[in-house]
Amino acid sequence: MIRDEHQAYIRSDLSNIMKEVVRSSNHLGCGMEFEAVNGYLLQSLFLQMTGAQEQKMKCICWELATDDLKYRYERYYKGWNLSECSTLKDKSQVYEDLVSAIKKKDSGYNVFADPNAINLFRDEIKNCITNVFENTNIVASKKKQYETFLLVFSNINSNNITPSDKLIFKNGDKNYPVDKATSDTELFAIYSLLYTHRNRCAHNTPSYQLNLPNLVDLRNENYQKYDNIFLFYAVLLMIDKIFRKLYSKYNGSVEKS
Repeated sequence: MIRDEHQAYIRSDLSNIMKEVVRSSNHLGCGMEFEAVNGYLLQSLFLQMTGAQEQKMKCICWELATDDLKYRYERYYKGWNLSECSTLKDKSQVYEDLVSAIKKKDSGYNVFADPNAINLFRDEIKNCITNVFENTNIVASKKKQYETFLLVFSNINSNNITPSDKLIFKNGDKNYPVDKATSDTELFAIYSLLYTHRNRCAHNTPSYQLNLPNLVDLRNENYQKYDNIFLFYAVLLMIDKIFRKLYSKYNGSVEKS
């Protein structure tokens, strides 16, 4: 029974959390009364989505370990080293584990057959975001950020996404992911800001820090472009859909064998 619950959870769409929160927010109207709560609402939604995804990573590892005793030994008995599965590095390790398990049964498998498939995937994520947020009080309150999201995300290069069996997004400069971002490493840069925001919200660091942007960041065009809550939601949905696609393939292979 517990395994069935794990599998159902892995297959569940992270966008359902987003839809539920946005539907609820529409009852609050579009006036000044909504401005007072919008920041808290977006932060709460972000934390729910990041938390759910981190738990999903752990469930995937547990499922792989249930089917493969060698993997169980390597991943658990030698010592769990993926922490909360919150970093892109940790999620990429789970991605590598899952792809490896699939290729044991189907050596020729690729997550996306060609760049066109990746572009279609990107557009599906963008459409999901627009279908949820378009004409809502949230967008009315964050219009500039939303317009920036549409512009940036629509032009994400396919080279960013699943460049190998070991990487969800192509790695950029680890020390300066935003400053030195290229057209091939934009998602890596966005995730670095997403992770910073995740830690800031999860540990409530604004409670003892001045809520002021760094002047260097204010001058940084990439920072202003990528530090965007709608981009963060889209990247989380991207990762979620990639893992759901992989897990569906893996589970089908296990059932056949």
